[in-house]
Amino acid sequence: MRIPNSPLMKVTYAVGGLIAGGVLATTVGAQAATTPSTGNSTSSSSTAADPHPGDKGADGVPEAQEVHDGHGGVLDKSGTVTAVGSASITIRTSSSTATYVVASATDIDKNGEASLSAIAVGDKVTFSVDTTNAKQIDKLHAGDESKNMPAPPSGSTAQN
Repeated sequence: MRIPNSPLMKVTYAVGGLIAGGVLATTVGAQAATTPSTGNSTSSSSTAADPHPGDKGADGVPEAQEVHDGHGGVLDKSGTVTAVGSASITIRTSSSTATYVVASATDIDKNGEASLSAIAVGDKVTFSVDTTNAKQIDKLHAGDESKNMPAPPSGSTAQN
């Protein structure tokens, strides 16, 4: 069988291809819209648990608003460091001086990711405590807070 090669047939084939493509795109789009969520979406809400704890904000949730496994929330406390131990820190706030436990899960930033040894007596800090243990630091930030934010993913540009 010979397929005619007239201009009218070429237009007919092109229109048929466009219709088939439109139907395919609509079908795929409808499937994507009805696919159930896997719970891996991110939220900027400070009340939702961080879906990626330990990522230091790389999921798009600013570090100061992340909630780690239901612990802490925003960095709602501030003070000055008066002592640093190997697994503890003493902070003077406007109302008192207290010593807190620093656990392996504690998120510490000082001008970017840091360890407890980077924190020094006299540093001004903001912090949150574990909601189940008010004497354990959940998040501790010192230094330039803009440097404590995660770098944008490679290939993207930062937005203010």
